[in-house]
Amino acid sequence: MLTLPPFARFAPTAGHRWICPGASAWWQRGVWVLVVALLSLSQGKAAEGEHEIDALFSVVSARTPGAAVLVARNGQVVLERSYGLANLSSGAPITRTTRFRIGSVSKQFTAAAVLKLAEEKRLRLDDPIIRFFPEWPRGDEITVRHLLQHASGIHDFTRDAGFATGVIRPVARADLIQIIRQAPLDFIPGRKFRYSNSGYTLLGEIIERVTGVGYEEYLHRTFFEPLGMNQTGIYPSQPADPCDALGYAFERDAYREAANWHPSWLVGAGGLCSTPHDLFRWNEALYGGKVLTPASLQVAFTVGVLTDDDPDKPETTGYGSGWFIDRLRGERELSHGGEMAGFGSYLLRLPDHSLTVVVLLNCVPQMPSLQQWNLAREIAARVLRLPPLVTPESYPVLASDLAVIEGRYELDDGALMDVRVAGGRAYFAINGRTKREMRPISDRQFVVGQGEAEATFVRNPGGAVVKAILRQKGQRIDAPRVRSDGAPR
Repeated sequence: MLTLPPFARFAPTAGHRWICPGASAWWQRGVWVLVVALLSLSQGKAAEGEHEIDALFSVVSARTPGAAVLVARNGQVVLERSYGLANLSSGAPITRTTRFRIGSVSKQFTAAAVLKLAEEKRLRLDDPIIRFFPEWPRGDEITVRHLLQHASGIHDFTRDAGFATGVIRPVARADLIQIIRQAPLDFIPGRKFRYSNSGYTLLGEIIERVTGVGYEEYLHRTFFEPLGMNQTGIYPSQPADPCDALGYAFERDAYREAANWHPSWLVGAGGLCSTPHDLFRWNEALYGGKVLTPASLQVAFTVGVLTDDDPDKPETTGYGSGWFIDRLRGERELSHGGEMAGFGSYLLRLPDHSLTVVVLLNCVPQMPSLQQWNLAREIAARVLRLPPLVTPESYPVLASDLAVIEGRYELDDGALMDVRVAGGRAYFAINGRTKREMRPISDRQFVVGQGEAEATFVRNPGGAVVKAILRQKGQRIDAPRVRSDGAPR
């Protein structure tokens, strides 16, 4: 009996259809492969994998907001899924053409635009931002590279108390930049990593000042139109397309329409909307060398070096320039997520397997078990059949290696992590809460739980620990060690 070509998958999206990587090549060559297995058994194996993915979205129904999912490998889409409704009032379902707001996934497009301008020598990554903003306080200390790598120290305006209420009204770009400019720096530029939407807002403005055209127009000319990303652009303040997803919030076991963040607040940092197929096209072009040069990609995918980092042991996970660099069960992961009122997104690439996973949600706060980063990573692990996360074996750390990490470390927003050693084991507690054990996997790296979080203690050339680097879900927090009087060491 004849079977379908390898990797055939059945995808019940908007209209059921087969997705068969390589099928056209088989027909062109007139080659069919005879196999012993029955077609029904082949279909059963495909369905088994599909059902595993479906189970991850079991809380979604035909009456709830939902998600769109796409998986591609070796340049071919192998799975598409759509769950739930794009609009609860109209009953419009989510389909493969539904557009979602993608939040901070937008940052990689901003970063790619800046890197493209650097390739063209229209700016340099080490240009101080005073070149573009002549009156910026300490603008001679902050570089374009600092903005890309979230190491500028510029305060993130989205952390401010009034943001949640103000963001639903339009803001003039000049006024937004003034809001950012007036806030004091959170830290000395280059010393720490702290995620800052403000930095990417300034990058969006730099793109406009260098090119002389609007941010969206530049992205369309440079990326979206050449790549056929026809459904990607700035999300309109009042969506006219009934197929666009509306954002919802799940609170107290009920759904309500989420606040509509005005896109004028989000240019450069999180204002784009897109579809799974457009994001797939982007990934294939990016990793296929059609967007940036190899040198620029190296910059994008290399973790930024901070002032207190150990130069002899560069970090291999953390934030590059527009992408998080992480490990998924040992496999290198390049990704970025996004989250805003009503929408969650995650775009993942495992480059060694040419695997792309896209997960887009239209409900934040999310329904139970629907966190986009967990879903995307779990889908990738299941598609590749990656082995389960194994608890690391106990590393024979020396008592002296434990003693040197004891102390307090300053996290974001003034929180303190207290590290203590007792009975030959290391523990931490944040702001006096319940302590948890950290198990060593080297003389400077410790993991929490089953490895869902990691702490690396960085030493200076004299052997003294100067900071801890904390990682979880691809994100990095640099926590300087503080003296007993509360000042940084």
